[in-house]
Amino acid sequence: MTSSAEISKTTIKKVLIANRGEIAVRVIRAAKDAGIASVAVYAEPDADALFVQLADEAFALGGQTSAESYLVFEKLLDAAAKSGADAIHPGYGFLSENAEFAQAVIDAGLTWIGPPPSAIRDLGDKVTARHIAERASAPMAAGTKDPVSGAHEVVEFAKKYGVPVAIKAAFGGGGRGMKVAHTVEEIPELFESATREAVAAFGRGECFVEQYLDKARHVEAQVIADQHGNVVVAGTRDCSLQRRFQKLVEEAPAPFLTEEQRRRIHSSAKDICREAGYYGAGT
Repeated sequence: MTSSAEISKTTIKKVLIANRGEIAVRVIRAAKDAGIASVAVYAEPDADALFVQLADEAFALGGQTSAESYLVFEKLLDAAAKSGADAIHPGYGFLSENAEFAQAVIDAGLTWIGPPPSAIRDLGDKVTARHIAERASAPMAAGTKDPVSGAHEVVEFAKKYGVPVAIKAAFGGGGRGMKVAHTVEEIPELFESATREAVAAFGRGECFVEQYLDKARHVEAQVIADQHGNVVVAGTRDCSLQRRFQKLVEEAPAPFLTEEQRRRIHSSAKDICREAGYYGAGT
């Protein structure tokens, strides 16, 4: 965690929003409320969008798709330089969880409005994230300490802990690269499938294994942390209603939790943030 002596006060005068649509509108309005000038960037199809009209300035990125515009580091940093922006807000989605982009923003001498690159990188790697949670003494289902080398390790894990087991992409998210084996016999095929899907979606095929908690509830904690080690849990949300591991409905605050369950979720979320050196807002 960064010490108070190492933290310098930074005043943001103009922020570039590296996002689009409703996300960008929210950031633009918040910046206006704070007396901060806003800069929008847009792909060609978004030229007449509301967020472009609301911003104090707008720069065209060119391109028809996100891959040709909102995901191109160089175009975003060039727009920041040309506009004189001194900070970049990534919103959520797109490059908000990309440690390399966060570092590029910092290296360009700009303020990155988000978690530090190290925390993004560590928590984006589910294996490293498990290590962090373990050090924070957070409760977890049994899982492999590192990525498995092959289906045979998954079989050994299943024999020790029982089925079902979840085979998960170490660098994945959103339910992609995740397969659930309900029998030992189907593990080899599902492991190969999870690996292929992980490579296609994330460019990396490493997978790890966890006990699969059937019919478990998916509860998340919303956190806000500063660089002095202070962490506040703003609340919880229940995301249990899913289709193919994709969230359909999110309800906040999460219902039907006992006070002890809520306390444990809050305390574990705080401990994990501190252990990871996380600051900013997140889930």
